Amino acid sequence: LKYNRVRRSHKASSTYLWVDMKPTQSAPEESSAMKKMVAYAEVAKQKTSEKLEAAKLSIASKAKVAKDKAVELASDKTVQVTASSVAGGAAIVGTGGAATGLLLGGAAGAAIGVVPAIFTFGLSIPVGVAVGAGSGLVLGGAMGTTMGAAAGGATGYGAYTKRAEIASFIDKIKAKATETFGKGKAAAADAKAKAAVKLDAAKSKAVDSFTLVKEHVVAHVTVAKGKAAAVFGSAKDQAAQAAQATKVKSLEIMTDRTVQVTAASASGGAAALGAGGAAAGFATGGAIGAAVGVVPALFTFGLSIPVFAAVGSGCGLAAGAVVGGATGLVGGGATGYGVYTKREAIGTSLDKTFAKVDGAAKYMKETASHSADYVRNRLVGATGGTTD
Repeated sequence: LKYNRVRRSHKASSTYLWVDMKPTQSAPEESSAMKKMVAYAEVAKQKTSEKLEAAKLSIASKAKVAKDKAVELASDKTVQVTASSVAGGAAIVGTGGAATGLLLGGAAGAAIGVVPAIFTFGLSIPVGVAVGAGSGLVLGGAMGTTMGAAAGGATGYGAYTKRAEIASFIDKIKAKATETFGKGKAAAADAKAKAAVKLDAAKSKAVDSFTLVKEHVVAHVTVAKGKAAAVFGSAKDQAAQAAQATKVKSLEIMTDRTVQVTAASASGGAAALGAGGAAAGFATGGAIGAAVGVVPALFTFGLSIPVFAAVGSGCGLAAGAVVGGATGLVGGGATGYGVYTKREAIGTSLDKTFAKVDGAAKYMKETASHSADYVRNRLVGATGGTTD
């Protein structure tokens, strides 16, 4: 073989040989070419092995560095605190966001499901609630988790990195509080001592004043006791007289026929009109309640009509009984009182009316009798007969 051109190309840590050969008739030249090819192959193999070993060492070195870095980050307290804060914030805020999304999504789904409810016989409302609640749960949970993770991580990282400053600030506050408490305690002890001195002085003065006041009080009590005994006797007599007068007045009122008639009329009017008002209120309230229950009947499958009718009937019954009873009580009492107090005038008016009616009846009877006699006489005269 006669070698015209040999090219070498390095790619991906390997060596490739392209040899353009033309066959000839020389055997020694062919043997020499084979040796050169073997030599090139050995060189390429050696270089490939070196490059593979170098790449292996580089990868191992980078992996060790990455491992050390990961171990360092994992053992870093700041990273641990931040990760815990991220997890806690995501769990807390994510749960709240999921719950909020569940409620809002369910409400929105119910509102949307109301639109086609008339065509789906109300089934679109629970379906809308389920779809909205599920979507709100997923969306609210995702948003809450993201926000909680970000906020929790930032808070935990900031608190841990500034722990020294925070601890120093707390120590300053504690020292300030201790100092203030010490000053306050000393001031309180001083005030207590001064108060004890003033209390002893006031106590002595109070004992002297009490003795003097006691003597004056004993003297005044003795005088007041005598006056009170005289006044009590007079007051006792006056109270007895007032009680006797009250008793007599009560008996007079109870035995008064006007009061009795008025009370009976008021009771009868309250019972009659109260029952009527209760019945009317029951019927009217039931009708109004049924009319109001028609409005939400589409969403309650008609159950709101009897429920509202029952509620309206109960309210109308109570209102009608109260109004009718009060009206009957007032009207009956007033009517009974007026009739009884005017009974003589009413009786006189009735007697006069009856007398007039009786006189009119007698007059009509006499007139009719005269008219009959007149007609009989006329008839007798016309026929030429006798009245018999």
